[in-house]
Amino acid sequence: MSLADALGLVVGVMPDLFAVDGAGILLLDDRQVLRHVASTDGGAHILEALQETTGRGPCVSALVQEELIEVEDIGTDERWPELRPVLTDNGIRGILGVPVHVAGAPIGSLNVYHRESRGWDDSDLAALLAFDQLVERILASAVLTTRNEELVKQLEQALSTRVLVDRAVGMLMGLEDIDAAEAFERIRRAARSSRRPVHDVAGDVLAARKLTDRRPA
Repeated sequence: MSLADALGLVVGVMPDLFAVDGAGILLLDDRQVLRHVASTDGGAHILEALQETTGRGPCVSALVQEELIEVEDIGTDERWPELRPVLTDNGIRGILGVPVHVAGAPIGSLNVYHRESRGWDDSDLAALLAFDQLVERILASAVLTTRNEELVKQLEQALSTRVLVDRAVGMLMGLEDIDAAEAFERIRRAARSSRRPVHDVAGDVLAARKLTDRRPA
């Protein structure tokens, strides 16, 4: 079984286990972009695709801030107003996201959603964190034992630059007085517009050079 298929099976049982309407997982690619890997339904896919496109949202924040993110109702939550219309129009209200780690580095996000406003209690949080550990074991095992699968190669490449990017995010937060999610997105945006690798842009930030969108000569 491929890693993608294994993650699909794991995510597939989550709605019944957590009494939610959908679940999904995103993983970083070699450009430090969160990419959709597995989802249970159209709602979960929309939740992931929107964050993949915008670089903002609860799953992105879970990854960058390395903490569990609770959203009781995205329709009234003030943190991501740009996501609100699309998500509410597609019946997505309550969201819970948790970072996924491999070798101690944040590499993705596991999430569940509910079609109604939902106040997540301690048992919800504990259960998702426990399930997150299962996903992390699957990923770690795949990285150690599999070398010829595209998704595993993607994880290895993301891991190789993650520490550098995390350090650059921290420095940019201090320099620009912005939060971690915005710093992470600025680095990605500069890399994309200048057609340079993310780790090169992160290196510029660490060298205290101005973040630039210029393309190399």
